[in-house]
Amino acid sequence: PAAAVQGIARDISERKRAEEVLRNMSLTDPLTGVYNRRGAVTLADQQLKVAERLGRSLLIVYADLNHLKQINDTYGHTAGDAALLEVAEVLRETFRESDIVARIGGDEFVVMMESTGADENTLRRRLLDTLTARNARGARPFDLSLSVGIARFDPERARAFEELMVEADRRMYEDKRAALPR
Repeated sequence: PAAAVQGIARDISERKRAEEVLRNMSLTDPLTGVYNRRGAVTLADQQLKVAERLGRSLLIVYADLNHLKQINDTYGHTAGDAALLEVAEVLRETFRESDIVARIGGDEFVVMMESTGADENTLRRRLLDTLTARNARGARPFDLSLSVGIARFDPERARAFEELMVEADRRMYEDKRAALPR
C-alpha cells in the first residue's frame, strides 16, 4: 500500500507540473518569453479591477517595432526574430519587474504599469533613451525603432483593457505618422 500511495503522489505531482507548464505556455510568447495577448488580457483585467478598487491610475504603453518587414526582407527572419527579442529586452529593462510586458501581435507590444506620477512624455522618453542606448552598441546592421502610444486608466472612469489598448494603439499610429518624412 505504501508504494501505491507514493506512486499516486508522484503521478499527481507530475500532472501538476505538466499543468503548470501548459498554463505558462498558453500565456507566454514562445519567441520573446514575455506574456502573449492571452496572458496580457488575463493579467490586465485583474490589475484593472484592483486599480479601480484602490483608486489607482494605470498606464498602457503600446509599442510597435518599426520596419520589421524590411528587416526580415533584407536580413532574414532570424534577424527579425532577434529584433523582436531585443525589443522585449528593452521593455523589460525600461519597466519594472512588476509591470506586465506582452507581445500581442507580430511586431506589437503592450506594457501595463501602475502610474508612478511620471507623465506620458517622460515615460516615452525613458523608453526611447533605453532603445537609443541599445542601438549605440552597434551589435547589428540596423537600428531598432519604436512607435509608441500611451493610454491612461482613470479609476473614476473605468474602462476595459481592450478599450485602453485601442486608445493606446490609436496614439501609437499618431506617433508613427508624426515620424514619417514630409
